[in-house]
Amino acid sequence: MTKHEEERQKWEYIGHRLMQSSDLQVLCGVTRTSPGAEKPFVSSLPDHELEGMVIFVLEGMREVDKLAQAAAQQNLPEVPYEYRDLRQEYLRLQIPKSERYHSSELYNAEFINDLDEGYETLQGVYVTLKRALSYLFEEILYRHGCSASTFMTALHQIFPAYAVVIEQLAASKEQDRDSTAHQSSIKLNLTPERFADLLGCLEVFFGPSDRPVLKALLQGYSDDRKLVFNGNQNRLVEVFRRLSYNGFLHESWTCIREWLCAHFSYRSKTGIADLSRNSVWDILSKAKGEPTGKSRICMFRWLPYKTRSVLNRTL
Repeated sequence: MTKHEEERQKWEYIGHRLMQSSDLQVLCGVTRTSPGAEKPFVSSLPDHELEGMVIFVLEGMREVDKLAQAAAQQNLPEVPYEYRDLRQEYLRLQIPKSERYHSSELYNAEFINDLDEGYETLQGVYVTLKRALSYLFEEILYRHGCSASTFMTALHQIFPAYAVVIEQLAASKEQDRDSTAHQSSIKLNLTPERFADLLGCLEVFFGPSDRPVLKALLQGYSDDRKLVFNGNQNRLVEVFRRLSYNGFLHESWTCIREWLCAHFSYRSKTGIADLSRNSVWDILSKAKGEPTGKSRICMFRWLPYKTRSVLNRTL
């Protein structure tokens, strides 16, 4: 057995144990804090193995997509009507489960909800890998509150086609978390010219005394002051959602929300108000409550708006 094969076998074993343990807890309706519940297997993994497993799972998802595209080019299957807007999902389900896929629960864990209908009940390798990824990010968030920005940056660079699914899964377990921690800074990956564009657009919505602090915050510094955005909160938040899915901001939705809520308030009809954590979450992670086209700000050619359907088609 080669070193590469040994390494792969190691990650597949970890994935097998991960799915056995985590799926069982979900099926039984228990969590690690339930009375008498055992800790899930994933809690025993050191941080470097957690991150290594995330990379291994994403490589598996990319492998499935390559197989799906290759099969489609050879013999384009007719996509059933119920999959008319889910062509890639349908192609993924056509990948047969090889002997290797059958050898580990990482690829082969059947998990069907009795209430599911149609395509959601069909269990392909990709479906199972995506569920494994959600368990891994849940553990990272449980330990650290949010994913490390350096790790998220690396994931976006290695797996750009999966940026949206990474963000969704990295943050999905945090939406109901009652967190009091503040995200002190973020890192924008912008050229000086693009940074000047962004700052020039945003600063007109802030008072003169707030503008130097706004610039410092966008440059990655921290400040204890809360700046007042003179406009609806959704206009400010949507800019950072756009920066994220266009690849200029790699923190998770949770980290971006914590940073926004820690450093900004807005001028409402009744006066100055804190950003609503729930509203910020909905805009960032679900595009729910986004401003309409004419109300969007910072609309640059390098920062285009994309609908959810367009973002989903990039996966």
